[in-house]
Amino acid sequence: MSAPEARTGAPPEYLAGLNPQQLEAVLAPPGPALVLAGAGSGKTRVIVHRILHLLSEGTPPGAVLALTFTNKAAGEMRERLKATLGPRSRGVWLGTFHAIGARILRAESERAGLPRDFVILSRGECITLLKREMKKDGLDPERYPPRNILEHIGRMKTSRGAPAGEAPDGGGFAHSTEAVAARLAPRYGRALRAAGALDFDDLLALPLRLFGNHPDVLARYRGQFAEILVDEYQDTNAVQNRMVRLLAGEGGRVFAVGDDDQSIYRWRGAEVENIHRFEAEFPGARVFRLEENYRSSGRILAAAGAVMQAARVRRKKNLFTNNPSGEPVAYFAGADPPVEAQMIFQRLAKAGAGDAIPWGEVAIFYRTNTQSRLLEEEARRRKIPYQVVKGQRFFDRTEVQDLSAYLRVISNPGDAAAFTRIVNRPARGLGPAKVLAISGGGEDALVSVGAARDALASGRVTGAAGRSLDALLGLIESLPKKRLGPVDLLEEILGQTGYRRWLEEMSQKSTSPERRRAAARGLEGVAEFVSAALAFEERIREEEGLMPEEPEAMTRFLEDMALSSEADELDGDEGRLSLMTLHAAKGLEFRAVAVAGVQDGLIPHSRSTGDPESLDEERRLLYVGMTRAKERLMLSWAMERRPENGSGGWASRPSRFLESIGGDLIQVEAPPATEQSGASRFGGRGDREAGPARGAGGGQKESRVPAKALGPFGPGARVVHAKFGEGRITSRSGTGDRAVVTVDFERVGTKKLVLKYAGLNPAGS
Repeated sequence: MSAPEARTGAPPEYLAGLNPQQLEAVLAPPGPALVLAGAGSGKTRVIVHRILHLLSEGTPPGAVLALTFTNKAAGEMRERLKATLGPRSRGVWLGTFHAIGARILRAESERAGLPRDFVILSRGECITLLKREMKKDGLDPERYPPRNILEHIGRMKTSRGAPAGEAPDGGGFAHSTEAVAARLAPRYGRALRAAGALDFDDLLALPLRLFGNHPDVLARYRGQFAEILVDEYQDTNAVQNRMVRLLAGEGGRVFAVGDDDQSIYRWRGAEVENIHRFEAEFPGARVFRLEENYRSSGRILAAAGAVMQAARVRRKKNLFTNNPSGEPVAYFAGADPPVEAQMIFQRLAKAGAGDAIPWGEVAIFYRTNTQSRLLEEEARRRKIPYQVVKGQRFFDRTEVQDLSAYLRVISNPGDAAAFTRIVNRPARGLGPAKVLAISGGGEDALVSVGAARDALASGRVTGAAGRSLDALLGLIESLPKKRLGPVDLLEEILGQTGYRRWLEEMSQKSTSPERRRAAARGLEGVAEFVSAALAFEERIREEEGLMPEEPEAMTRFLEDMALSSEADELDGDEGRLSLMTLHAAKGLEFRAVAVAGVQDGLIPHSRSTGDPESLDEERRLLYVGMTRAKERLMLSWAMERRPENGSGGWASRPSRFLESIGGDLIQVEAPPATEQSGASRFGGRGDREAGPARGAGGGQKESRVPAKALGPFGPGARVVHAKFGEGRITSRSGTGDRAVVTVDFERVGTKKLVLKYAGLNPAGS
């Protein structure tokens, strides 16, 4: 019995509302504990209440370390703690793995061999730095995409096999992506250090190196933390897992919460095995299960559970819900992706989307980004407001990187990478030739503030360009003396440099529509960045008593922005439909969800063929998508789909993952398998190993899909055209973007139209 319960004879107020499984986990005795939290079972609630329990038992706030994977999750936990404890919640170490790593490195910068004011570069800035090194090596960015190279270098830093921060030998394949990454890694690392910067992976790898080189530092942190709480434990990689084990020490006071059924980031280095071997790594660990789902209807939950029944390796959970059974999961087929997109929106509207269910509570998921285009086009055609969660983090936007570079160089004039970025943004007549003259080095040399002063003094830059450069240097030197917080400093920069005016003029006067749109988006990004600075200032004042004009505040603000993640970027606008990949959907929930492309080749993806571990992850990915839905869930597929390389078209079949779902849980609307022997009840082939059926030479062929699967644009359908009037489709051929319909119009006769561009609508719609 806990101390508060013993004193009062009843559970304390903060424990009210927990179900028995949650309460048992929250009150777990000291020592390692693994909480297997099924989808929608209240894992965040359990972590927050565990922290409240620790504090109520007398654990000092500074002795509690809570690790998350997104700022959004950390912020939600922080708000819940503050709502219960107020100022007493201050001092808890709560943040993402990367943020906590940065905090440790900042505090121990001298022992870690880092500058005290090191900066954290965004992925976009790291790619720019890497491109310079690749250019010196004569590497073609088309053959070796810098983003891929950077990902390989990151995996070298965070993999189980390589020492922290070091790259393994590239092996005998001298021109493979892995070998090129191994060769570039040391030079890329030196470029980072020359800029006084770290990348995201350094924030995980370097604390481990620090602990290995300085056991006394590790002992100090190990002694500080009485308990380490870890959210989403199934997403930890080798370095994160090792960090938790090192900080926990022999006592093993780790409270890990996760669900192996939701491990979907293997491609980022996440190791679901960490949750499978928890008891081996933390002897004596207790295992708790949260099995009541509060999110989904009974049929949605049961269908998702059936998908996972055939997984090879998983921890068993018996999820249940007291929610109503709800409607069956809908599964339907379109003739091709355009028809599939139309059918998704038709069925969403029929289910109440845009009316009883606001568009802001509706989402469409897909496996690959290339699937979003047709869905966007259909949303625009129907005038439905939408947002695409693309995975580009806010900090990676051009205007945000520009303003961040201004803040960095004002805080640290020695930051040559930042100064090089902003020296001609907005345009000051300091293009590549002038930059070359300033640097006195090669084409890709970085320009420092000192080099710019020398160039002015020696007369290498004169005239209007010289005056512009002198004004910029004067601004950089004068602003620190004003001791401004992030918001006021940003306003000074936007005004005195003309950056905001530059974007405004471009958005209004540019002859290029694309540049006008980009400038308009840039202005929106600028406004969002200033708003983020304002929110940051309010938070540090309220929670930490830190004034925005303190030098530490600027460092913290830049760090907060750099450490934002994709999951932190979702716009909370309740009026817009959300379109996103299944990976981006993790951690979200919607009243109505549609998943497009639930067919072999996409879900599971063709790349997973022959790899049991990849196939298991694909199964988990579909499970995650399904369990985001509260009330309505729709799955769709296209009977003919063009491959991602755009060549030809191929006949498809339903996803093998659906075969274990009982008929009472899923309503199949696929057309009859008139020409497919061994067809399953989903309308696909029984031969699961059969490859895509292509036309001769892989080209287009006449569609042999049953007419009723062609949706509103199959042979015999009545349609309306804005110019030609009403008519009837007499035939249809081709698939995807090449689908062609022949229409017999009443007024103008027969027309052959490319369906994508025809602008046809069903008659009477």
